[in-house]
Order: sequence, then structure tokens, then C-alpha cells
Amino acid sequence: MPGFVRKILIFITGYAWLALLAGPGMIGLSLYSGWKAEGDHAYTARESLQSVAGTVTGASEVTVKRKRRATKKYYEISVQPDTAGAEVRKLRIDHGTPQELVANLIDEKVTALVDHGDNDLVYNVAVGGKSVISYEATKQRLQAEAESSAKSFSGAGAWIVAAFLTLLGAAGVWANRKLRAADTAAQQLSAA
Repeated sequence: MPGFVRKILIFITGYAWLALLAGPGMIGLSLYSGWKAEGDHAYTARESLQSVAGTVTGASEVTVKRKRRATKKYYEISVQPDTAGAEVRKLRIDHGTPQELVANLIDEKVTALVDHGDNDLVYNVAVGGKSVISYEATKQRLQAEAESSAKSFSGAGAWIVAAFLTLLGAAGVWANRKLRAADTAAQQLSAA
């Protein structure tokens, strides 16, 4: 094999470790999404949520654009807590919530249950003691999203692709070692 062809193949197979990592990574992602969809892993328990009480001073629709992933939209409400000197809290509401309902929250005194660990995601909003966004509906939505994600990552096709990437990566790493050994031998032979 000519030396320049060997160098090109060494360069190409030098990236085989990426495929070798991608295969088990896909399997791990599949297992994690399945775990999250089971039981109560998709949502936060009511006891773990933080309560925020105050007046809604504004609401907006937020669009987050990502390079390779779908655009994500949600509503954000600004809540001025009742305690003096407290900073305005920005709370996220799912985009599936009717826009009129979010708009009607402006200038209302609300009590919200939010998940501080998930960027202040709103689970429940009550106005005057009456829930306008219920914890149960939010819990069901989050569970459905987790199940949908698990279904997309746990299909037979995903496992086949993961196995193929792992085998391709292993073959590439093995070929890279052989090509490097042959290149080193050829260089030693030409130097002698």
C-alpha cells in the first residue's frame, strides 16, 4: 500500500473512537429515557416543589432556537413576591397552556408551585385559592413527554444503530492500530 494512502487511512480511522463511544452512548441514552419514563422519575413530587406567592407583573412567550434541535417555546411570567424587597421571579409555563389563560394572570395575585431545579418550571398556579393550572395536568404532561422520548430511543432501530456504531468503532480502532504498526515498520525499513 502506498504511504500516502496509509496516512489517509490512519487519519480516517483515528476518529473511530468517536463511533466506539457513540454506540454505548446511544444505549445509555435509551436506558436513561426508559428509566425516566417509568414510575415517578419524569416529574417532581409535590412535596419537593417551592411555593412562590405574589403578583404577576408581566407575561411573555419565549422561543429558544437551537442549532441542531427543534425550536422550544414556553411562556414566562414575572412574579413580584409579596415579601418586601424581594426580586421579581421569572417562572416558566408550558407552551401547551392556552395563551389567554397566561394573559389573564397579569395583575393577579397568584400562588405557584415551581421546580427550582428545572429553571422554575411551574407545576401549579392558583388564583384566589382556585387552581388555574393544576399539578395533576402538569404531572401527566411531563409523564407523557418522558414516555414519548423513551419510545423514540428504545426502538429496535436505535439498538441496531448503536450496535453497528460500536462494531464500526471497534473495527476502526483495530484497523488504526494495524495501520500505525505497518507505517512504523515501513518507516524503519526505509530508514535502514
